[in-house]
Amino acid sequence: MTEDKKALFVRRLFSRVPAEYDWLLDILSLRQDRHWRDRLVQAADSSNGNLVLDVATGTGLVASRLAKKIGKATLSTKGQGRSTDWVLARAENLPFKDEVFEASTISLALRNVSDAQKTISEMSRVTVSRGLVASLDFARPLHNIQRFLYYPYILAFFPLIGRLVSKAWYDTFRYLGPSILRARTGRQVVNIMKQEGVLDARSVPLTGGIVCLVYGRKR
Repeated sequence: MTEDKKALFVRRLFSRVPAEYDWLLDILSLRQDRHWRDRLVQAADSSNGNLVLDVATGTGLVASRLAKKIGKATLSTKGQGRSTDWVLARAENLPFKDEVFEASTISLALRNVSDAQKTISEMSRVTVSRGLVASLDFARPLHNIQRFLYYPYILAFFPLIGRLVSKAWYDTFRYLGPSILRARTGRQVVNIMKQEGVLDARSVPLTGGIVCLVYGRKR
């Protein structure tokens, strides 16, 4: 199958992301990204399972939290250390059998995939019945004052910071702002999840709606 242009662009862009990206995002989000990821991990922890898939894991921030919080108790009772396996694959075509994971998550990346519906469909497919499917991503601020401050911040200030540092940073943060504006609302992600068998999906706005955590259990 011929790879689409967006997939190639995103792969090339993020393969050149500087090692300091996570650190810089932590600063630019005023450390709110830690709170967002913690909420996602808390939701996944409710699955009471020890086999969890984190799609588009990037540098592994969520995967490492999941391994520590979910796998720690179960693995320690078996005399094993914590383990995380890395797999390179398309989110729209996951190389796993049906119903093998107790939970499937995707963090700050659903807007980057070529087909969000297919990605959620695949996440649902590989998740066991009653297992958790969760998406954390940027959305829209709920209040006008927030929007007035937020949009110039991500569209002008982010690229400016990147330009002052390096071309790789500039390219990354120049992409980030417009991609956030194109991101689906929490309600739209809820609708996709319900169409893909996550019937009790709900949207939880975080930091005034800048980010939405959408999650539910597969029927």
